[in-house]
Amino acid sequence: ITALDRIAQPCIRFDSKDVAEWGKDPCPCGRTFRIIKGGVVGRADDITKIKGVLIAPSAIEEVVRSINGLSNEFEVIVTKKGDLDDITLKIELLPDAEGNREPILAQLKDQLRLKTNLGYNIEVHPFNSLPRYEVKAKRFKDLRK
Repeated sequence: ITALDRIAQPCIRFDSKDVAEWGKDPCPCGRTFRIIKGGVVGRADDITKIKGVLIAPSAIEEVVRSINGLSNEFEVIVTKKGDLDDITLKIELLPDAEGNREPILAQLKDQLRLKTNLGYNIEVHPFNSLPRYEVKAKRFKDLRK
């Protein structure tokens, strides 16, 4: 336990590899201590640099799972095309969302660009055709190495 920049509140510091962001606003409960905004953003050992941008796979997952009409299953494949990184996002549309395919894909591309500052090649696969993963790290495949 250390209190390096704290006067009244100790801070437990572990090298957990969790990435978080300090909040700028005061806690709604009235305490004046600094708070962590939105919880853990990702893990430092999961973060990958793509096209010069550091990205956490959890950011992509958050976008995919927030869009109505998409299955929760997805895969991200990062490859090299010449000297450039190429990102392909494989997704599944829910069966009842097929009629809204274009608006859903437009929303997905917009949200991904806002959240990650990257453009993606989107591949739409039939519902229940992508592998089901228990661990999120397997959803992200970096084939550049």
